[in-house]
Amino acid sequence: MKKTLILLLTVFALAFVASATLTAQDQPTKVVFIDSQRVIAAHPAGQQAAELQQQAQEEIDSLRADLDVLVAKLNSGQQLSTEERERFDALQRSLQAVQQQRAQEIATVSQPAIDAVNAAIEEVALENGYTIVLDGEIAQRGLVVYAQEGLDITEQVIERIR
Repeated sequence: MKKTLILLLTVFALAFVASATLTAQDQPTKVVFIDSQRVIAAHPAGQQAAELQQQAQEEIDSLRADLDVLVAKLNSGQQLSTEERERFDALQRSLQAVQQQRAQEIATVSQPAIDAVNAAIEEVALENGYTIVLDGEIAQRGLVVYAQEGLDITEQVIERIR
């Protein structure tokens, strides 16, 4: 009984894969790439988010620099005074709070750009019959073994959001 059930499930799975393969072969697949970060940066909200990101990084770097002085003292085996320990704790709390606050601000400001870019990608894909749009970063990371030239739609999408 158990062997029969396994055999039936195996046959069913193979039939499903075969039918999916035949269906997929009936429809040509058009894959293109996009540099989504570049497109987001081209949108006014993306530019505003980049400016906020820069300001946040400067603020975070400043806090980290102050914290690093105290960490270096600890790493050298020295003890922190009560005042230094309080400053260390306050800097850690401030760093965490700033990172969370700035990340939320950047996400909020970025959202209109992300929404506009997603809509533009969908429009361009539908108009041109693209079935899959991949972020070009996957190709840069070596996850794409081969792709012919001319599959980048970044400029088309940038023109669409402007």
